[in-house]
Amino acid sequence: MRWGRLAIVLLLFFCVFAMAQGKKVYAAVSKQIFITVEINGNYIKMDVQPYIANGRTYVPLRFVAEALGADVQWNQEEKKASVSCDDNNIEMFAGSNVILVNGEEQHIDTNIEIVDGRIMIPIRFIAENLGCSVEWDDLVFSVIIEKEGIEVPQEYIYEREYTDEDLIWLARIVNVEGGRLSLDARLAIANVVLNRKESPRFPNSIYDVIFDTNYSVQFPPAHRPGFKEMVPSKECITSAKMALEGINNIGNALFFNNVPFKSRSVTLHKIIDGMYFYY
Repeated sequence: MRWGRLAIVLLLFFCVFAMAQGKKVYAAVSKQIFITVEINGNYIKMDVQPYIANGRTYVPLRFVAEALGADVQWNQEEKKASVSCDDNNIEMFAGSNVILVNGEEQHIDTNIEIVDGRIMIPIRFIAENLGCSVEWDDLVFSVIIEKEGIEVPQEYIYEREYTDEDLIWLARIVNVEGGRLSLDARLAIANVVLNRKESPRFPNSIYDVIFDTNYSVQFPPAHRPGFKEMVPSKECITSAKMALEGINNIGNALFFNNVPFKSRSVTLHKIIDGMYFYY
């Protein structure tokens, strides 16, 4: 008990000392892999995030199936989802790996799951059984589905505000500026670029912010040979996509450097992994 009280006292002392020094105490961010589902060139809106488990990409059944023109019914008593589209009828049970396709039993190598009240199913199985072609873009964590003869209903379309090209450029600059740093630092670097894009002081696109030479070269590593062709790491893609999806751990900071700025025209906001972030 004495040691527990001592630990609490020491923690409170650290927090008070940090505040007295004008520094803030922050919790580390958690890694989130944002998976995009695209049907006939349209990004699909979902209320439960897709995820990867057991080597499979799970998606909420209803959103994807209905975007493909299928009808989805749920039997609460049996914990059974039924999907009907054209001449296909698919039945599946939560917690089971057995799926009935037009009355014939099929087995998948992982179970159907329920997350936040949604049936989650490996996307390749459902899409291919509804007559679609499916591809996985490993670089940008995206499922690409194509099906002829359908138009995705407007209510299922996610109006994403960035392109895959934006994502790759942002991940490249994160890679060269902080590829060996923590997720917190990489996310902060990505958000500095996005903050600049929204600021009237800087260009209004990710590409132009990265290559901005107004006043001086803003990101020197972007001007080195090979930068425009580099393939960013998955960790940097993850960090960049988290920032683009709205996760911000750096507020409105517009600058960062690996040594303190001498100028008094900027205010230190935060230090992460030895990188100084300023307003």
